[in-house]
Amino acid sequence: MNFINILNRINWFFLILLMIIPCIGVGLLYSIAGGSWEPWALNQIFRILIGITLLITISFIKINSIYKYTNLLYLFSIFLISLTFIIGKEVSGATRWIDLYFFTIQPAEITKILVILALAKYFHSIKFQSYDIKQKIFFPLLVLSIPTILVFKQPDLGTALLIFSSGIIVLFLSGVQIKTFFISGIGAVISLPLFWTFLEDYQKSRILNFLDQHSNTLGENYHITQSKIALGSGGFFGKGFLQGTQSHLNFIPEMETDFIFSVLGEEFGFLGILVLFFLYFILILWTIKISLESKNYFSKIFGISFIASFFLVIFTNIGMVTGIIPVVGVPLPLCSYGGSALLSNFIGFGIILSGYNYRDFKLHNI
Repeated sequence: MNFINILNRINWFFLILLMIIPCIGVGLLYSIAGGSWEPWALNQIFRILIGITLLITISFIKINSIYKYTNLLYLFSIFLISLTFIIGKEVSGATRWIDLYFFTIQPAEITKILVILALAKYFHSIKFQSYDIKQKIFFPLLVLSIPTILVFKQPDLGTALLIFSSGIIVLFLSGVQIKTFFISGIGAVISLPLFWTFLEDYQKSRILNFLDQHSNTLGENYHITQSKIALGSGGFFGKGFLQGTQSHLNFIPEMETDFIFSVLGEEFGFLGILVLFFLYFILILWTIKISLESKNYFSKIFGISFIASFFLVIFTNIGMVTGIIPVVGVPLPLCSYGGSALLSNFIGFGIILSGYNYRDFKLHNI
């Protein structure tokens, strides 16, 4: 394949869209640092370039090769998560990262993608078989439960719930009967008191303070209080780039990661938020479009499940910073500072583009 053919096969609209959203994040990181490329913006640019390179590289890997090695990739992700309990780097009481000296990785972020991939392969392999509850429920739940429990034990409740929710999305899109979800939902509600006993004290505290956000505003509710102030003070047009007071005076905790949306709202107002929402909306629609164009079920189910999970993470982050759900420590996709989440998303979109580039391929069970 010569250079001209490579350029012609790149989905440039999709690629440019995937560069614009992270660039918004870089601008916000530059502002948070008081108009400096250090310590966040320059590192994030480097990660974006790596991510784009990964995305393009993966998009040229034949989808049948990805399909073939999916199970091994899933098992490798379980191995990495298990490794965090042995050599994991502890930060704020959680061992979620593995230090590789030159950089650190958070295996749970990669696992979010590979769980969807593994389940997409599984349902592709049984799509023509008759309905069997062992096939369509029990085995997929086993595949889903192992990483969910391991991540929950790190502890990382937010990511564990997102991994589990991503798997449930795959089950739903793969045709599992609605009554199964209804019965499972009733069972989940009944088991909430038991689930509560497994939560860490700080996790219980977050939930209780979420239910009473007007108290303890200088303690447990400090994050969400300052976030709401920042969002409200931005108005429609915002205070202007580099003019945010809540961020520059360090009132917003973790503003380069979990609460970067609050910085956007303060500096660019509701108008800036609408622009970001519009870019996300176009990205989601375009992903659904190219996923549906594939002629193999594996690519379709992965693409739509991945982008549904992507939307769920967006909703969780924005819900968290606006106070409609408890604080769970989830970054804003493609915008927040961090390598593992950013690169994992680029890997996911790269797989989707592989499915699109080789959309006429027929996959055989492996």
